[in-house]
Amino acid sequence: MVRDMDIGMKCIKYMLFVSNFMFVMVGFLLISIGTTISSIYTDFELFMESHHFRPAQLIVAVGIVIFFVSLFGCIGAVRESTFLVNMFAVLLSVLLILEVSAAIAAYVMRTDISENIEDNMYDSLSDYNKTFDAKSSWDFMQIRLACCGVRQPDDWKDTHIIFENKLNVPISCCKYSDCQNGLFYTHGCLDRLTGIVSESALMLGVGATCVALVQLLGVIFAFMLAKTIRKVKTEEEMRRQENRKRIYEQLAIGSEDKIVTPVLYTPQSTDA
Repeated sequence: MVRDMDIGMKCIKYMLFVSNFMFVMVGFLLISIGTTISSIYTDFELFMESHHFRPAQLIVAVGIVIFFVSLFGCIGAVRESTFLVNMFAVLLSVLLILEVSAAIAAYVMRTDISENIEDNMYDSLSDYNKTFDAKSSWDFMQIRLACCGVRQPDDWKDTHIIFENKLNVPISCCKYSDCQNGLFYTHGCLDRLTGIVSESALMLGVGATCVALVQLLGVIFAFMLAKTIRKVKTEEEMRRQENRKRIYEQLAIGSEDKIVTPVLYTPQSTDA
């Protein structure tokens, strides 16, 4: 029975090691996904809200913490420490909740992202000639996304800005450097930027959900290992107590079986 428990504990221990290795890889994956999406959002930071960055930042933080949490699992499995393994399972559960929260936030963010971006784009449209951030952000977006204006190039007419090319659009809207023959982009930037941000949020949510499922298995393995370690240690302690009790009984029986021969003292008589 004890041998079967030892074999089961070794199997669970190896499974926990494998899951910890997977968590290290998952940590790299989360960090790469989070930093990539954060860099994409940073390129269009002027048109986005601050809360749009939080799911990506949370995913990066979770990916970093996973490296340290995995140490609890490895050390606890090697030392067969119930406390460390339970601590590993608890910390992993907290990270799982954070990842689910990030996934939910990413999915919810997709519902109102178009409205928020549209408002910010219209607000910054009239600041094109007033601030460097507005000009550089609009030029970068219109060149990279091959678009012009918020929904259409005519949005620039409402700003009453006089452009050098006399086409009522910035040079960044032109398909060529000097807008030869009046060729400029006719598609608005709102749909394209919203599509990029929405796809990034979807990728973030799917990635966080998949990682949460993997971590759920790790939590199950950790609690199973802690339970097995506790049971094996209890059985070993009971065996030691039984062995000590058996030894004490044998010593007691051995001492009772010994025959004690009484020593009689007879005084010697002396002749006067």
